[in-house]
Amino acid sequence: MNKEGMKCSKGKILRFLPLVIVLLLLIYLTSVNLSQSHQVNAQKSETEIWENKHHENKHVDVSKSLNSVDKNHKEKCHNSNFQISRVQAAFQACLTKNEDILLKSYLEGWAELQKFIDALGTIFGFISEEVASKMRILIEHQQGVHGKEYTSMRSMINYELTNNVVNFRELPSDRLQSGCRTLLRLHRALRWLQLFLDKLRVSSENDSMPISCAEAYEQSLAKYHSWLVRKAAGIAFLALPVRTDFLKILCLEDNKETKDKLWRAVKLIDRVYNVTQGMYALYNMLELP
Repeated sequence: MNKEGMKCSKGKILRFLPLVIVLLLLIYLTSVNLSQSHQVNAQKSETEIWENKHHENKHVDVSKSLNSVDKNHKEKCHNSNFQISRVQAAFQACLTKNEDILLKSYLEGWAELQKFIDALGTIFGFISEEVASKMRILIEHQQGVHGKEYTSMRSMINYELTNNVVNFRELPSDRLQSGCRTLLRLHRALRWLQLFLDKLRVSSENDSMPISCAEAYEQSLAKYHSWLVRKAAGIAFLALPVRTDFLKILCLEDNKETKDKLWRAVKLIDRVYNVTQGMYALYNMLELP
């Protein structure tokens, strides 16, 4: 085959590659849903067996049984990875009186939010890994020779601007990205999670979690992503469970106390976001590549 023919074939392959990737994601999602369906059916069968035994034995202490289940659920949630109270505590600690962001506490808050993302399911792994990589870069800066310059957002910006290390153009993969550029990626993702948590707070039993998550994404992160990433995200959102199961996964109860906790966390995250947004705007760095 001549060179022109090879170029033409290569062009056709590259043009259809995104569609192939999306198709593979759809196949994967279908297999996940089928697996979940089998699990649900198995659980239903177990439930039916239990109910039959329950009706056969009139002396079963129903109240004691329910209390035992409730106790086990509370113990499980107490030891759960994700806790909304820890998110709130970390972001509260990262705010200073002079409108600065302490990066250590900020990253602690993000460590909790990453657990939230992980709880959404394995198909959200591409988002979780992106968050983890950005956190690693900032931690590496903090542990480096100039670690004291990465104590707060303001000190980081001043240091990187003074030393001309804010990469306004993307650096090679073997170079450590600037803290300013890295934090901006987490900042944008924080908006998505804040909007999603707020939608979860005001949602009702019949509301769709995939729709709520997709709406939050479209209002925040979508404009920074390529067509392929947006399609992959859209597919990932479809894998979210119904609201009741979703709350159980996150160890959140459908009551006023949970809604109040979410409201406090959402307000705090919004404040952190606004302080960060204002500082990036001040230094004209909202559109770092």
